[in-house]
Amino acid sequence: MKKLFTILTLFCYFSIATQAQSKIGTFGMQVETGYAFALSDGYPEYDHQAFNIAVSPGYHVTDKLFAGVGVALYNYTYSKSDIGGYGADKPIEVNSSFMSIPVYAHGLWKFGRADNPGLFVSLKAGYGIISKTMNPMTGQGETDKLMYDYSGGLYLSPSIGYMYPINDKHAISLSVSYDHQDYKSTFKANERDYENKKTNSTIGVKVGWAF
Repeated sequence: MKKLFTILTLFCYFSIATQAQSKIGTFGMQVETGYAFALSDGYPEYDHQAFNIAVSPGYHVTDKLFAGVGVALYNYTYSKSDIGGYGADKPIEVNSSFMSIPVYAHGLWKFGRADNPGLFVSLKAGYGIISKTMNPMTGQGETDKLMYDYSGGLYLSPSIGYMYPINDKHAISLSVSYDHQDYKSTFKANERDYENKKTNSTIGVKVGWAF
């Protein structure tokens, strides 16, 4: 009887351990969506806010490490009215928007047991492809006729969050991230081309689903 009890105990332990590590060596995906809040609001060095969604396919290297490549979409917007300016014939109105499509490599590390709720850290790093767009700025002479073009640059998004497994295959997550997007803006005025290199910095709150 004692031997039978020992065998059953070992069998149950092996089954639980196997279930907890069932994702190792398999492909999966994490999908996140949220909103990124601007860190600065000073004109003209302003940051855009953004609704965003990220799709991150990857490989379960271990029960703690998930890594792969992914793609995201950020819809950046900025709007401000009644801005005073030297020589302005009326208050300046700014309504600016552009879209970034970051393509990145990613890695996620979960603390604690794979089948238990716990904290995680992650990093996305790559290149943000920026859309060309208008940046109308009305109220100061000919500035409302300026046309801005954007081109992309470095994209970084480190985050920390909490993951809650629903079952042995699926989990939901809540995280806070710092989203960094380098870009370049160019415009033409008085028959000259002007170029500015900028960084858009935001703090994002995201919810996600992983399997």
